[in-house]
Amino acid sequence: MLDYKFAKGAKYLCACTYGPDSMALLDMMQKEGVKPVVVCINYHKFEESSEDYIKLASYCGAHGLELEYLDAATLPEAEAYHEEDDFKKWARNVRYSFFQKVYAAHNAKGLVIAHQQDDLLESYLINRERGDKKGNYGMSPVSTQYGMVIIRPLLHYTKEELLEYNQENRVPFSVKKESFETRFTRSAVREKINALSAIERENLIAEMKSTNDESIKLVKEFNQSVDEGEELEIRPLIALSEDEFAATLIRFVSRAPEEIALGPADFAEIRKLCLSPNPNCSLKLGEDTYLIKEYDILILGRNYAELLYSYTLEKPGVLETPQFRLDFSMGAEDRGIKEEDYPLTIRTTLPSDRYVVHGFLEPVHSLYSTWKMPVGFRYIWPIFVNKDGMVVYVPRYRRYFHEYHTSKLELILPEEK
Repeated sequence: MLDYKFAKGAKYLCACTYGPDSMALLDMMQKEGVKPVVVCINYHKFEESSEDYIKLASYCGAHGLELEYLDAATLPEAEAYHEEDDFKKWARNVRYSFFQKVYAAHNAKGLVIAHQQDDLLESYLINRERGDKKGNYGMSPVSTQYGMVIIRPLLHYTKEELLEYNQENRVPFSVKKESFETRFTRSAVREKINALSAIERENLIAEMKSTNDESIKLVKEFNQSVDEGEELEIRPLIALSEDEFAATLIRFVSRAPEEIALGPADFAEIRKLCLSPNPNCSLKLGEDTYLIKEYDILILGRNYAELLYSYTLEKPGVLETPQFRLDFSMGAEDRGIKEEDYPLTIRTTLPSDRYVVHGFLEPVHSLYSTWKMPVGFRYIWPIFVNKDGMVVYVPRYRRYFHEYHTSKLELILPEEK
């Protein structure tokens, strides 16, 4: 329904005017289990402004939603609207100043705005007339502005589709509020958009996609790598625009075992991590989740510095530990381990570890990605190192695997999710 994965337990703001777009958004968020703090501003630009606020307040009360309200008539003289002011510019300044204060007061993780496809087309056309070329068709689904993460999860909906949604789901809204928005907050470009035929609209969307083709292709590649559970490559990641960088990381981090909501400060720290000359370092994102840099890639996992273990097997024999049990008393040649390899060290993987596979020296963590090993296993998976410091054996991960070796090795792992 909405093009965004909200973090459970995180606080979000939903900018609402009681118009059809924002009321559709508010209804959809609740259907996805999100109870946002509703933020509303009364500019007093038409008679029904206060009446619509009362209706919105009643709606929020009936649905158990907290409402933060700003009456522009109560602003100090220096901040109030004057006839000589540009209304749209003034309203934007008032709006985002208020949003910032509420965002900070609630320690919010995102401001959700009901921009939809018509807004997207308008933004693209205005940028095109100015000669600007911005990624994501002129308006980003996720951006970082004013110290906030701004989320636009309705960009794939048209105005007409949202009106139909409200009708089908009996979502209340103010028709007069929509008329107000058109008059005071929309540009003349909107009239051109409203006059587009279905074919003309499709052609314009195709033009936007073509204009931003390289950017879209790069983002799609990242999204695919996230969907497949792989790592992120740092070099193309930092080449993304600021908004795409944020959106990609939010999508990537959503795979963590715990709910993590990133903010602008986190994006700045992650960029520092990417650009650090240190090839191996990590950044704590949650109670038990780290973003780990290993040379040119980023992966999610637990802090391996806290999980390291190392055991020594002086000669072929039996070893029982909290992480594994083995019986190599009859040798382990069936695993490629020879008598001259002893004493063996059995330990967790380090970023520098390499292992020969089909004649090529591969990073061990790359093998884990190829095997699609769950992230939670990667930092407790044992490797076998001979007396010369060479990795001589890495147990092969398969989700459904039957042991075929005569030597015995049993791994004690957390339950796979």
